[in-house]
Amino acid sequence: MPKVKIYPIHHRDEKRIALEYERYIKDSPFDRITRNLPQRKYSKTKKLWHIPFQNNYKEWIKKQYESITDLEIIFPDDPDPSDRKKIQSKTVVKITINKVENCFFVVHGYSPPLFKALLNLQNGRWDKNGGKWIFPGNNDIYKEVIKIIENNGYTWTSSNEHSALEIRKNKWYKNLSAEQKKILTSFKQTLVLKRMSQRTQEIYFTRFSYFLNDHPNTDINNLTYYDLQQYIYHLPSKLNQTLLHQTIAAIKFYYERTMGRGKMFFTVRKFKNISLKTLYLPLPEIILINDTVECPDDKMLLFLSYHANLNLTQILKIPANCHTLFTDKYKLPGSDQDAIDYFQKLADNVKKTTHPKQFLFEKDGHPYTLLSIKDKLYSILKKHKLDSIYRKQYKLILSLTEYSLKTQKMYLSTFMSFLKHYEYKHPILISDEEIRDYLILHREKSTAHQDVMVSSFKFFFEKVHKHSLSKQHIMRPRRGKFLPDFFTIEEIAAILNATDNKKHKLMIALAYTAGMRRQEIINLKIDAINLQKNRIFIKDSKGRKDRYSLFSKQLHGLYLEYIKEFNPQTYLFESREPGVQYSAESMAQVLKNMARSAGIRRKVNLHMLRHSFATHLLEDGKDIRYVQELLGHMNIKTTERYTHIINDALTTVISPLDRMMNNTGFSFTPKSTKKPP
Repeated sequence: MPKVKIYPIHHRDEKRIALEYERYIKDSPFDRITRNLPQRKYSKTKKLWHIPFQNNYKEWIKKQYESITDLEIIFPDDPDPSDRKKIQSKTVVKITINKVENCFFVVHGYSPPLFKALLNLQNGRWDKNGGKWIFPGNNDIYKEVIKIIENNGYTWTSSNEHSALEIRKNKWYKNLSAEQKKILTSFKQTLVLKRMSQRTQEIYFTRFSYFLNDHPNTDINNLTYYDLQQYIYHLPSKLNQTLLHQTIAAIKFYYERTMGRGKMFFTVRKFKNISLKTLYLPLPEIILINDTVECPDDKMLLFLSYHANLNLTQILKIPANCHTLFTDKYKLPGSDQDAIDYFQKLADNVKKTTHPKQFLFEKDGHPYTLLSIKDKLYSILKKHKLDSIYRKQYKLILSLTEYSLKTQKMYLSTFMSFLKHYEYKHPILISDEEIRDYLILHREKSTAHQDVMVSSFKFFFEKVHKHSLSKQHIMRPRRGKFLPDFFTIEEIAAILNATDNKKHKLMIALAYTAGMRRQEIINLKIDAINLQKNRIFIKDSKGRKDRYSLFSKQLHGLYLEYIKEFNPQTYLFESREPGVQYSAESMAQVLKNMARSAGIRRKVNLHMLRHSFATHLLEDGKDIRYVQELLGHMNIKTTERYTHIINDALTTVISPLDRMMNNTGFSFTPKSTKKPP
């Protein structure tokens, strides 16, 4: 018989009646009645219902639950709830002393009077996230806090906190040299001077201590940027993403803020774990596919794999008499009765055609093995050219990766064309030689297209199907080293002068002043531009990264005029329909029209504005690492290609032909000859 204990409690400075049910079941008679009680509330901490206190609560409660015949109501003896001090004495206030940071913390339960008294003390501060008071390590303040706690009827306990900053107690701290311990002390002092938060100090100090421990007998002050980059490059295999970023932040803080070095940028390898999620096809879709399949056991295998989502090991164990399979043992997604009826119809057809004896899937009286059932499924996909299953399965896998939507679309399209070429043979049955032959057929395509094919093959074969491709057969094309094409400053001025349309002018000016990609301009929202700080927040750009870039103060007037005239709703640049992004094709055409009006006859594209941004910054002598950050490049080598454009060797080195002509007086202009009289 279920039991419920009814007793008075003091909840948040208010008398209440607790309803403590022994085995609480949702939608039970007790649950339905309790939810209809006036002013009832549920306490997540105490895990019980409670209602307002009333003197005759025992008789009133019995009347409310009299319809439940099998409920035992218990009224245990309880201290007088009106005795506030007795109730409060159960709650113990915890005081924690942190000698390293010279402070102490106070943690108490819900008590508005105590909170107000500590607030009036005006010596500490309330840490909302930590749920505690923080007071300076002063003995007079400590005594005053204890006095306030006792006057409010609470008992208290005191203990010392072993902070993460107390590294000296760790065993490995003894391995640090005297010089490293001195550096560690200096690092801690800088953290305090820079007014870093308590938690940030602990994290940075701990991660930097591990960094020192990894460099025994090394003068870390003489480590070069390359040395630090190599150290960080190997960290992803040892640390998770959170610890990795914390370590990088601590190292950057020491070298940039403590030693005063220039700003450093580090890139780390990304490890993408591929999740192989099972494809689920709705019943109408699986029926439509099965209509193209003739063999009953083939239809059954497709249904069990892609609608019932049973794995092949489970399918092998299905008995011949399986009509009650999805009512007794397994459960179909959604428990659809139509799907159960369809399964039973398939089971009857399998029995009529293959006559299984023991298991549903048998061949010549022998049950299928795991290998043979795999081959059977693969042969079904190939025989009936089930493009939709392949496509949906791979699209599902790609959606779980960190690849951009554009990359996912290219990989899927490329690989599906590849499968179609081999008549939908399953990838694990396609050899390296066949992949090489397919690549050879596409040698005449651009290197970019060939490179996408190799990348998609490596993704699907190596990461999805766990099949290592031979480097002798699968090689990336040799890509040409072409310098980025860009506009000169004069050409930029001519382009911007070529139109009076405020939207078009601002669009092109933004692409140039911030070095933005086409998609970044399209996704730009109104609140991304900060006129006070002259910067643009670019959210979720290539590589799923956020970054800031430049916004010229010369654009303030044009920007405000544009906002007033066009009044965009969501995105900075919208189509004729409010809230809908401007199209990429229209944006590209805008630049082409403006360039043509400016007298530029060569082929142009929007990315040339980004190239121009980087080139002109480097020409002005800006640090390449800042340019890398503004462009959002993961690797500085990508940014370094712009240095080839501005290399002044061609302007400082004199051609030997020029020197020969200067020294000998030779000239290509023929000497004037006088005609004979």
